[in-house]
Amino acid sequence: MKKRVQIFFDFYVKSSIHVALAVVSFAFISLQVASQRPTYSLLIFIFCSAFFAYNFVKIYPIIKTKNSTNFPHLIFWLSFECGLASLYLFFKLTAAAQLIVFVGGILVLLYSVPFSQNKENLRNSKGWKMYLVVLTWILLTVGVPLAMTPTFDVNLFLQLMLIQGVYIFVAIIPFEIRDLAIDPSSLNTLPQRLGVFRAKILGWVLLSIALVLTFYFFGRMTPFTLSTVLSFGLLAFFLARSTPNQSSYFSSFWVEAIPIVWAVTYYFID
Repeated sequence: MKKRVQIFFDFYVKSSIHVALAVVSFAFISLQVASQRPTYSLLIFIFCSAFFAYNFVKIYPIIKTKNSTNFPHLIFWLSFECGLASLYLFFKLTAAAQLIVFVGGILVLLYSVPFSQNKENLRNSKGWKMYLVVLTWILLTVGVPLAMTPTFDVNLFLQLMLIQGVYIFVAIIPFEIRDLAIDPSSLNTLPQRLGVFRAKILGWVLLSIALVLTFYFFGRMTPFTLSTVLSFGLLAFFLARSTPNQSSYFSSFWVEAIPIVWAVTYYFID
């Protein structure tokens, strides 16, 4: 029984289901803040798009080397089906949301696919990885949900973009600390440039600034602010506990679970 649970848990995390749920959670929060009722079709689209995008990043190098034995066939076919579902639901989006998705898709391609045979993709280019991830997430978790509302609120978009963007930026730091031993120095990640402790300090400072702005934008005792305080506190705690020899699921499960906690907390206290 224990072995079966472990197999299921491994599949849940490594197949990118967990991170796709985190993306959906952020989109749900954006809709709730905008006082819009989330639709199943939109949330399914966002889940399938995130699932497909994350696994495309993993699958593309394998397809390129024609070594398919290194990638589970079940995840491959689930990714293919999610890609088809995303394509179908894409045509149910507004024109503005479709444009945002198109830009996000271009970013995923640039992140995964080299410009030419002699060049690397942006994922492996110096200093680009973190910013591409943040921008791609924001487009899907803030841009698309707000573009589905009757009137696109630019101010709310900028506010949520800043708060979620800072969160995502800081949430990447534990992953970069974990990968210090395997990341080439050419990636120029924050822990490589600043060291582990200074990278953590930067993360805590950014979270503090974003929290102050949350109070300013949304008030002190609102459901969004309270859930944000909890989530930022959790991220600050896990950031403090991050080490290069962290457990295999410290970042990929626990850190990525925080947006889910954020959405659930916001839902119940709203």
